[in-house]
Amino acid sequence: MYVSDGRTTGNYSLVIPSVMLNHTGRYQCYNKQPARDKIIKAYELLVCPKSEPLTEFFSNREVVVLRCNSDITESVRVVWYRKTGHVDNVIKDTGPDKQTNYPEDLIGIINASNPPYYLVLSNISLADSGEYWCAVLYEGVCLSVTKTVLVEWDPFGINSTFYRVYSSLMTCALLGMVCVLITLNLKTRRRDQASLKTRRTEAQRQRSSRGEEEEGESDEGRGEMKESEEEK
Repeated sequence: MYVSDGRTTGNYSLVIPSVMLNHTGRYQCYNKQPARDKIIKAYELLVCPKSEPLTEFFSNREVVVLRCNSDITESVRVVWYRKTGHVDNVIKDTGPDKQTNYPEDLIGIINASNPPYYLVLSNISLADSGEYWCAVLYEGVCLSVTKTVLVEWDPFGINSTFYRVYSSLMTCALLGMVCVLITLNLKTRRRDQASLKTRRTEAQRQRSSRGEEEEGESDEGRGEMKESEEEK
C-alpha cells in the first residue's frame, strides 16, 4: 500500500492495489497540529473471503427470499447491504448500534428474520434489481459473505424457458444440417471413388487390349517373315 502524493492536489489517499484478508482493520487519517492531532477521517476496512455470487431471478410484483449462506449465532454480527450503481445502502446491521436503515424504496416491502438469516422482499419491481450482500463478522473479522444478484426475469431472455427451448431446437436443426452435409460429402466421395475406379479399370482394359493387338501384329509379322524364308 502507499499514500498518493498530494503536495499539488491535496489528495493524500491511502491506496491498497490488491486487498487481502490481512488488510482488515481500522484506518485513520490525522492532521498534525502543534497542540494535538486532529482525526480527519476514520475507516473500518473489513475484507471478506471470496465466494461465488448467486443469481436470483424475479418477476414483477413477486416475493423473493434472500438467504445468508452462513452459520449465524448470537455472538456474530450480521450486516445486510445493497449495492445499486455506485451507491451502497446498509439495510440491517446487528452490530453495537443495532442499525436498521431500510432505503426509502424498500420501506413497506422488506422484512428481515430474527436473527437475520434472510431478507424477504415482496411486491418487488425492476427498481429493486441490484446486488444484495450479507456479511457475517466476529470480533472484527469477516467470516463469510454472500452476494446475491437480483435480476428481473425476462420471459424471452437468455434464462427463459422460451430461450432454452429455442436454443434446443436450433441446436437440433444445426446438428441435422451437419449430419446431412456429412452424408452428402460421404456419398460424393464414394461416387468419386467409384468413378475413379471405373476409369482405372477402363484404362487397364484398354492397355490390355492394345497389348494383345500389338502382340498379335508381332506374331503375324513373324509368321510372314517365316513364310518368306521358306519360299527362298
